[in-house]
Amino acid sequence: MNFHDIEGFLAVVRAVEEGASLSEAADELYVSQSALTRRLQGLEKELGTTLFERQGRRLVLNTRGRAFLPHAKKMIEARTQGIEHVTRLMDPERGQVRLDFMHSLGTWMVPDLLRAYRQEHPHVQFVLHQGAAQHLVDRVRDGLSDIGLVGPKPYELQVPGHVGLSWHQLELQRLAIAVPEGHWASDRTSIAMHELADEPFIGMLPGYGTRMLLDSLAAEAGFVPRFVFESMELTTVSGLVTAGLGCALLPLDDPYLNATNLIPLEPVRYRELGLVWRDGDDAPPVTQFREFVKASQAPG
Repeated sequence: MNFHDIEGFLAVVRAVEEGASLSEAADELYVSQSALTRRLQGLEKELGTTLFERQGRRLVLNTRGRAFLPHAKKMIEARTQGIEHVTRLMDPERGQVRLDFMHSLGTWMVPDLLRAYRQEHPHVQFVLHQGAAQHLVDRVRDGLSDIGLVGPKPYELQVPGHVGLSWHQLELQRLAIAVPEGHWASDRTSIAMHELADEPFIGMLPGYGTRMLLDSLAAEAGFVPRFVFESMELTTVSGLVTAGLGCALLPLDDPYLNATNLIPLEPVRYRELGLVWRDGDDAPPVTQFREFVKASQAPG
């Protein structure tokens, strides 16, 4: 249904209610009277009925016109609100940023970033979502999120000629193996992945960043990890190592994990943390926040 025709209908209704002429209604819309008449006729043709009756030289809204009037007002109001909403989203100081992040970043990186950003831009709205790294990358690619804070770097971005996504590294965390008290490797200063082939592992669920790293490192060492428990939280993984259930792959210097008996991997391996976004996504609120994050060099 043509919004210009609906606006014409509403202008005629106002003219009828105020005792004004069609010429005055046309002037309100900056069109000629004949153009306004064509708009009204177009709407009536689409609805399959007339909306006004003529009483002498006056137009009067008929029963069908009165029935259609509240819907016409709602349609124009909805269009106005939609335009205002989109305009607001494009305002870098009052727009919206849909930010996805891994669970393990919810204790330090994300709170630090949001706190610092909102001090400078207090009216920006954030829609937050947590999940597994691969799931978050998929959400960004599918347009369900604007920015994902994930690790490691998505595999598809490591392939030459990739398109659709961009990546910026924020931090590298050296990886280590957490072992229980009394473990045979407890007094070691380093450990190789192949030495752990027969060990029970506590790990993240498939699709989570640290799990992808563990699977990749184990495959490189020639074995498949034997999991005794899989979790969505690194803090749970760390706690169960302390309880003696098995070993785990964890970042070496993460104060929020409270991990003990951490043995650095040799050769040295890292957990890469960064942000991913869609190529060509240039909405001002998103671009402004993304550049802030890139310049922050991952505070915390």
